[in-house]
Amino acid sequence: MSDITLRPARPGDDTLLASLHARSWQHAYAGQLPAAFLHDELDDFMAEKWAARLAEPAGTYRIAIAEVDGVAAGFVCLWPAAEPHKGVYLDNLHVLSAFQGLGLGRRLMAWAATEVQQGWPQQPMFLYVLAANKQARAVYQRMGGFETIHQDVAMPGNVILPAMQVTWQDVPGLQALLQRQA
Repeated sequence: MSDITLRPARPGDDTLLASLHARSWQHAYAGQLPAAFLHDELDDFMAEKWAARLAEPAGTYRIAIAEVDGVAAGFVCLWPAAEPHKGVYLDNLHVLSAFQGLGLGRRLMAWAATEVQQGWPQQPMFLYVLAANKQARAVYQRMGGFETIHQDVAMPGNVILPAMQVTWQDVPGLQALLQRQA
């Protein structure tokens, strides 16, 4: 039995978050993003991104890190002010492939739903997922998410890819569903 914990991100976690994010992208986006970007540029891209994010004022992002037996295995990041007319943006939800199947994605999503419900009651939560990421899309559908918009998104590495917006209008309903699935 593994010991699974969630903890809020702390100052100084930028390197850890960058590493988790890069490793997740290298697995999930192989074949979708240029190999040279994934292998030669991604680490620096993520290091800059997460250093900038953790330098923002407290509350700009809400981030939780999942640990399995003390090892960082995934994270979730909310960015409430990104597109407030759509709701609260779930910008990142990543679980490293070695830790998939332990329910970490469900726990991270439950944490995000609780944060949204407490901080922005009555607001929907939404995310974007690449159209080709069938595994993630299926997970979000099982969690009650509705694909509401199809659009092309600019990705690092100078690539434009089709993506779906997935929305949860009923965040308390999402919380209840995740509790039943636990």
